[in-house]
Amino acid sequence: MSQTATFPGGGLEELIAFIAEQRQRMKPFRRVLITEDLARILDVNRNELVFPGVTYGHPLLEALLRAAGAAFDPATCHTPPAGNHSREFGCTARYPWAHDRVL
Repeated sequence: MSQTATFPGGGLEELIAFIAEQRQRMKPFRRVLITEDLARILDVNRNELVFPGVTYGHPLLEALLRAAGAAFDPATCHTPPAGNHSREFGCTARYPWAHDRVL
């Protein structure tokens, strides 16, 4: 069963504090998913942090990706891909044993 925490909103300092606080109870981050209406950070156990409204073009998107340890290009991260409107960024954190078996 995955646990979810939702970002209550705010500025850059609140975003960084929220991620730092939630990181203590989660496993290493695996990926960041960006959709048209929100962003989600998922850890290796599929627990997630949800950021409503933080999406393409939002000023906090790059800060969220950096805080999660995601590998991204700042020049193209605000542009949704053609066709589907979601994008996935892998996190470059250390992976636990057998990370390749987690879907």
